[in-house]
Amino acid sequence: MRTVHALIAAGQTDTGRQRDVNEDRFYCDAARGLFIVIDGVGGQAAGGKAADVALSTLRKRLEREMGPVAQRVREAITNANNEIYRLAGTRPEWNGMACVLTVAVIDNGSVTIGHVGDTRLYKLRNHGLEKITRDHSPVGEREDSKELSELQAMRHPRRNEVYRDVGSEPHEPTDPEFIDIEEIPFEPDSALLLCSDGLSERVEFATIANVIDQSVGDPETAAQTLIAAANAAGGKDNITVVYVEGEQFAASHGHRAFQPHNAAPATPAPRNRALLASVIIGTVMLVIGLAIGRTGMRLPFLQPTTHPLSPASDAQIVRPTDSIAAAIEKAAPGSQILVEPGEYRERVILKDGIRLVSRVPRQATIRLPSSVSDSDSAPAVVAAALSTAEVAGFRIVGDAATPLAVGIGVTGGGLSIVDVEIIGAAKAGIDFGEGSSATLLGSYIHDNPGAAILVHAGANTRVTNNVFTRNGMSERVPGNLVIEEGGKPVFQDNVFVGLTPDSFVTLDELARMQLKNMN
Repeated sequence: MRTVHALIAAGQTDTGRQRDVNEDRFYCDAARGLFIVIDGVGGQAAGGKAADVALSTLRKRLEREMGPVAQRVREAITNANNEIYRLAGTRPEWNGMACVLTVAVIDNGSVTIGHVGDTRLYKLRNHGLEKITRDHSPVGEREDSKELSELQAMRHPRRNEVYRDVGSEPHEPTDPEFIDIEEIPFEPDSALLLCSDGLSERVEFATIANVIDQSVGDPETAAQTLIAAANAAGGKDNITVVYVEGEQFAASHGHRAFQPHNAAPATPAPRNRALLASVIIGTVMLVIGLAIGRTGMRLPFLQPTTHPLSPASDAQIVRPTDSIAAAIEKAAPGSQILVEPGEYRERVILKDGIRLVSRVPRQATIRLPSSVSDSDSAPAVVAAALSTAEVAGFRIVGDAATPLAVGIGVTGGGLSIVDVEIIGAAKAGIDFGEGSSATLLGSYIHDNPGAAILVHAGANTRVTNNVFTRNGMSERVPGNLVIEEGGKPVFQDNVFVGLTPDSFVTLDELARMQLKNMN
């Protein structure tokens, strides 16, 4: 057996936050220099079956080291394609199953890549990250040609469509427009990242680069943290990562941060130093809790996937044609309200002792109706003088058609805010008012012109295991993270994207020490 020396590598896969089944597969063999990521297509058992067949067939051919590497890769993918196609005709439940995949074989100073679909391979070297594969999808082509920006492509409704796959029709190894084969140098100071679209559709290019920058020399941590970031960004699909470093990669890295090739330098917006962060668009400057792999600490989005809830016998069910406010009005203390997926255009005023939950995480969206006269100041979700209440799993959204000042406002009491996503708030994603003692857990606060959170004097707030990115972009807002003097938040195991440590200058010494010890 040919052996490739001195590579270090790790692979991880995760079901994500909104899927019941993981159809992704991976293979990571540093001794052979063989690395594979597969994303099954076909739903439930069919996609997983296609991925299983592909992995088994690929390994069988690639581990038989006869012939040039490119020939072996081409034959392996073709064999997998034809076996999946054959099996799809043997059972009705497997009809139409297929997969997309990326294979990398490192040998004698080069890497041979075989690729079909929208899984990806990136190369890292000289403090740069470069996308090597091209997505076989209409949206991916438009992104590669710069017709769409990365964010536009990530949010495009047709993002998941592909025009090439492995298994939907028979092929020969020499068929044109089937397999992309590429051979590029793999220097000892290089690294590779293979991933499924569960990562690339949720986590931006610059964030991927900076997570790796923080994890050089520790592939397990790199893989774990990338999956955590994808889950924190919604985890809408299965997520798979394989990360490989050459023997000199860590030594050559030094302390400079990676920059995506051809990326324009970000310009910090001017801010009051006492309250604000320097905004560096798309760059991770502070990752709190990044050492999860080294310390054994696990963020909640690395825990088993949160699946849709089954309604309890005494739970109220709210459907898109119903009113959340009406259900709260009828609810007795201690009861649970489950909200079905859909859009709800109303202000929600919470009541003590009520648990309000999106049955499918982040599939129930709250927007303020256009008829609300004070939409430029009042929250979409209001919690006033509550002792015990919980809101969990919602998306709270503001845009030009449905303006939003504050996502959630808490005053004079407690509230558990769990697994929410807040977008488009002009003043603050969450406003913790005087006398509040709320907890914010496992949430994703992003793309808000206003502050991510506003902590007023007298607020005692716990902020744990959340992700904050691209907030505080409006010049009218005093900062990305605003903590008034006398506010006493406790931060633990969060990920902040686009913040510097100066953002925390108003914290007292104990809170600052907690941040320092976690970073």
